[in-house]
Amino acid sequence: MIAYSLTATICRYRGERNLHDALCMEADERGENLDLPVTYWSTIEKIEQWDQPAKSLLEAVDALSLAVEDYEQGDTDRIPAMMRAALGWMQAEAKRRECK
Repeated sequence: MIAYSLTATICRYRGERNLHDALCMEADERGENLDLPVTYWSTIEKIEQWDQPAKSLLEAVDALSLAVEDYEQGDTDRIPAMMRAALGWMQAEAKRRECK
């Protein structure tokens, strides 16, 4: 199994979610059933179970951005996982800077 970066995983989640939303909108416009299966649960689970610090400032920003989006939509298990990832990078970076 290939381990993708946090940013790649977040992008995959957003892309899969956007595709699902587009399919639902198209079905609605055709007057069809909107109850389409959610196909991105595995990506959601990867994010919820993320247990590593972000590897860069960009990943930390992506993690916090997703956490804020989720917070604004309602509580999800992705929020604490992404906050820990961002915090982990920040703590490692602060420690790295102290050593210089």
